Amino acid sequence: MKKGIVIFAHNNRQNDYAKLAIIAAKLANKNLSVPVSLITDPSTIDWMKESEIFKTAADIFDRIIITKRPEEINMRNFYDGQTKTPALFNNSNRSNVWDLTPYDRTLLIDSDYLIMSNTLNNYWNVDCDLMISGKYNDIFGDDRTGYHDKYISDTGIKLLWATTVMFTKNENTKTFFDLVEHIRENYKSFANLFRFDDRIYRNDISFSIAKHIMYGFETDNEYTLPDILSITDKDYLSHIDNNNLIVLASPRSDGNYCAAKISNDLHVMNKQSILRNSNALMELA
Repeated sequence: MKKGIVIFAHNNRQNDYAKLAIIAAKLANKNLSVPVSLITDPSTIDWMKESEIFKTAADIFDRIIITKRPEEINMRNFYDGQTKTPALFNNSNRSNVWDLTPYDRTLLIDSDYLIMSNTLNNYWNVDCDLMISGKYNDIFGDDRTGYHDKYISDTGIKLLWATTVMFTKNENTKTFFDLVEHIRENYKSFANLFRFDDRIYRNDISFSIAKHIMYGFETDNEYTLPDILSITDKDYLSHIDNNNLIVLASPRSDGNYCAAKISNDLHVMNKQSILRNSNALMELA
């Protein structure tokens, strides 16, 4: 069975997702020793060539798969610490991964997920054709997490985190991803049914609802990927120190930051802080 990792990257004017994907792929390939493929669009390819990172991408990725840029565009605020920038972003085509992946067993990861360990290698041979991370863990504990980090709404089902998804390509998972696409196409209707905020499309919500429906409207925690250890976009990836990620958490009430040294897989939502450390992360990989 051929196994590998897939990362989606569709650039916008504020965030270089292609470069983020290159960094994530280099770390994933080093620590998991499996091939990584990029799914992107023609305009992002053009930017990669213009910014002279395409050759690096061609060397790192097993395959570069070109698809149509998603027509549905979200608008949200991106933070770089305390600096806020509104921007468009394209992330609504994850349901196409079943058709686009070149692997029999696929690990789908976000471009801002830095794999620093071989932990996920423990899941390739688990006898389960679909696994999604079941929990978000903030590096400084539950004090900074809210109810909607755990559930899709005040009265809704448990929220799964599509930051990491592993699946075997078969008819069961084909049905799952078709259902994710159906939820995306009818997002407002599902928002009325499950009572979540539909102003921004979230893969996490679509994946959570699809799995809830597919598995008999029950919450099943038996087969999940590891919890997603995260820092928010108001935090910083400060620097790299002896193969560790040094992060600064957003100011406390006294105005100071909390520092932490991380050697585990980490979801870094502050994308600009990844890019500022791109050279050190590439050397780390």
